[in-house]
Amino acid sequence: MNKIVWVKSKCNDYYKFINKIKYINIKILEIKYEHSYIYLKIDSKYLDKLNKYLVSYKFSIVNSTGIYDILNKIKRNYIFCICLLIGVILFFIMSNMVVKINIIHESKEIREIIKDELDEYGIKVLSFKKSYKELDKIRGKILDKYPEKLDWMEFDVDGMIINVRIEERIITDTSKSDKVCNLVAAKSGIINDIKIEQGEVLVNINDYVNEGDILVSGVINYNEEMKRSTCAKGEVYATTWYTVDVKIPFRYNEYEETGKKKYNIVWEYNQNKHQILRERFETYNSYLKNILKIFDFNLYVETEMETKKKLKTYTEEEALEVGINKAIENVEIKLGEKDEIIDKKVLKKVVNNSTMDIEVFVIVKELISSEEEIIVDTKEGN
Repeated sequence: MNKIVWVKSKCNDYYKFINKIKYINIKILEIKYEHSYIYLKIDSKYLDKLNKYLVSYKFSIVNSTGIYDILNKIKRNYIFCICLLIGVILFFIMSNMVVKINIIHESKEIREIIKDELDEYGIKVLSFKKSYKELDKIRGKILDKYPEKLDWMEFDVDGMIINVRIEERIITDTSKSDKVCNLVAAKSGIINDIKIEQGEVLVNINDYVNEGDILVSGVINYNEEMKRSTCAKGEVYATTWYTVDVKIPFRYNEYEETGKKKYNIVWEYNQNKHQILRERFETYNSYLKNILKIFDFNLYVETEMETKKKLKTYTEEEALEVGINKAIENVEIKLGEKDEIIDKKVLKKVVNNSTMDIEVFVIVKELISSEEEIIVDTKEGN
């Protein structure tokens, strides 16, 4: 069935073009002329005739109805259509697959045992779901295999997620005794913060301590007599310092975008990304747009913007700033989550022909307390 379409062509002589159209007996429903382009509204059955007899003109469909409209929209948005199709297919496949397995138990050992058993029976992420009868049979086999470790186990299937709930068989150890421990200094510094839950604090703010000094004692004394013992708990922070040597070259490479771009499809599971198409630029910047998200699974359209290497030169001030930032990064690698840099100072700067050498002094607020177990003799007289 023929449809009505709009076609356009570049045209410098409007009247000459119209006469040619009339000569080959093409019925024009509507005509527009704009900026050296002529637009014709015609029946689609005339398209072949236009291209056959008016070979000096290049015609393209700019708007249409029916099947032509659909095909043109698909052509203009082919990347989106491909991604949508992939997304729909993945959705139908993954709705019958396992996308996440939660093994609910506080013991790492028990979780690892159950994970190994589930892998052996084919219950894995991105595997197809098993029936209730199959899961119940697997549950019985696992419980029979570990009678001394497992007391109860249950599979709870919630859509594409399997929750595995476990109760461990607890055997009470009557010989177990509470441990006693101190908090000691893991490194030297000046105490600047003390947060204690239990134990006897032996240091004060602004005290200087050496590595190995006892900060909080697990032995609680009163009038020089031990009253009780515990495992000291808490956090002791100190001001510590680092000296970092950095060499910065004045000349460096920088990558700038050229304007050329390619598209790719990227899928991600558990924060691991994989490209469907191979890389087509030697170097490029990547920009991701999420088009599908199902729990821990993500599907992206990736825009790859080509970059080219350009050689640039730092000024002395820029090189100094880069060196200080690099020194701070080197220190941050050594620090924990609760540590923070509170000050910095350049101790030495030497400018050479092609490089700058600097020495940076970095001051840190650092958690220095570390647990150390001790043996307490509770016999009379000790």
